[in-house]
Amino acid sequence: MIKLQELLKSEHYDMVSLFESPMRISSTWVPDLLHSFGKNTSFTEVVKEKATLIDKFKNYSLYEYTAGNDIINVLVYDITTIAFFQFQLKNNIVCMNRVWQDAIHFGLCRDFMFNYILKKYDGILSDDKHTEMGERYWKKLLQQAVENKYKIFVIKNDEKIPLDKLTDIDNFYFDSTSGLEYRFLILK
Repeated sequence: MIKLQELLKSEHYDMVSLFESPMRISSTWVPDLLHSFGKNTSFTEVVKEKATLIDKFKNYSLYEYTAGNDIINVLVYDITTIAFFQFQLKNNIVCMNRVWQDAIHFGLCRDFMFNYILKKYDGILSDDKHTEMGERYWKKLLQQAVENKYKIFVIKNDEKIPLDKLTDIDNFYFDSTSGLEYRFLILK
């Protein structure tokens, strides 16, 4: 019989630190840990075992599970997680909480958003965390939305403000507490 203390000292420690039972992400886990090959493969092993394989997206297997009110989609290639999407669904709009992708799969998240998420759901709503990396991501996402004739908006409270020009995003994107007032919405 394996004791918990032995398991914590074993090579499977990563899995124990990533998940609690049943299939909940622990509060200490963050997607940035997926940059570590060992943690990534451990996470992927648990995802393959516990999550539901719901689809394929290009060369990737798409797994899904829930954690509280969040839906988590994980794109897996072979033994590693390539991208991770954590969101909630409200009125068939994907409300993003967290997005992560492996750095060598440049543009995969945007590709997934437009060629999977927006084909399945009516829109995508950003979170209210305005970080530097998020700003680059959302500017590219909004640019692609404009190019593909989607409607884009800024949401402040319950007000939906159309974004006429992409340069207007700079009026609403703040890496400070004032950024918490604004979210971005892409609609079909």
